[in-house]
Amino acid sequence: MRLFEKLLDAVIVEQVSPELYCRKYLGHLMNHRQYYLAIYADVLDKLVSHAKKNVAEISMIDYGAGNGMLGIFAKYCGFKNVFINDIDEKFVAASRKLSMQLNVPVDGYITGDIHTVQNFFQNDLPCAIVGTDVIEHIYNLEVFFNVIRNINPSMVSVFTTASNPKNYFKVRRLKKLQVKDEYEGGTPDDFVLFGDSPLEPFFKTRLKMIQSQLGTNDEATLLKLAKATRGMNKEDILAVAKNYDINGTIPLPPVHPTNTCNPVNGSWTERILTIEEYLSIYHSNGMKLHMYNGFYNEHGRGVKKLLNKVLNKCIDSLGSLLAPFIIFVGTKK
Repeated sequence: MRLFEKLLDAVIVEQVSPELYCRKYLGHLMNHRQYYLAIYADVLDKLVSHAKKNVAEISMIDYGAGNGMLGIFAKYCGFKNVFINDIDEKFVAASRKLSMQLNVPVDGYITGDIHTVQNFFQNDLPCAIVGTDVIEHIYNLEVFFNVIRNINPSMVSVFTTASNPKNYFKVRRLKKLQVKDEYEGGTPDDFVLFGDSPLEPFFKTRLKMIQSQLGTNDEATLLKLAKATRGMNKEDILAVAKNYDINGTIPLPPVHPTNTCNPVNGSWTERILTIEEYLSIYHSNGMKLHMYNGFYNEHGRGVKKLLNKVLNKCIDSLGSLLAPFIIFVGTKK
């Protein structure tokens, strides 16, 4: 890990991508490289342990890879094959440039969702898929894990998520963020990894979609439909509107009080699911779920570094109640 960390010193962030968001994201990783590499190392260790194979025997996908640092690190560590995937072609291009700068070539790049990943592989199927801070954004996890099982029934998956449902303080902060995205919208100034373009409130976006579909200005009806479709993407929103137009029925609003997603692309705002819900999703797709607690960044300076060391010690006794993120490992039942 230390050798790879030194290798990162040669990276010229400005030359990785012409896109501001890609550079901003990579800059954040570089500024906190020790912490992120510690997370990546933990993810890969858990993968090797559960795959019960040598590193040199494992072919893996870095799913929702962003700039691809996890996948590139895995290839540097000796994994047999590494494929970098992201739905955003700008990030896939940035991962190519980063791989070239580091002189660590990976085995393939895939632009698209999990269905595109499935179509990419015909022979020599991967036996593992990993991702950090991506599982909480995936629109339909049931479909996602079903496709993973179809790619390779023995696939081992390792995903981290900061949407830890047992950490009260984390959940409280994420709910505030969800409410903001739903009713106020967001801007790149909100936080470092927001993106490069402002977003209008998701509620307003759904209203526009529904109004365009129905061609009505009946405010009461539009508001009811917009509330009922929170957490849906455009395709599902329009289906609800069409159904209302035909039979006048409106579905019940979602049970969770704040979970919401971008109606345009279906990306959830740090979706909060209970552990029981995750267990159900994994089990229904023929997978056993193993859960581990994440850790705080001990590589900073001053008081914060000391505080994080204390918090990490406390995780030993308090577990996921205090963990800043959790790690899900899925294996075949």
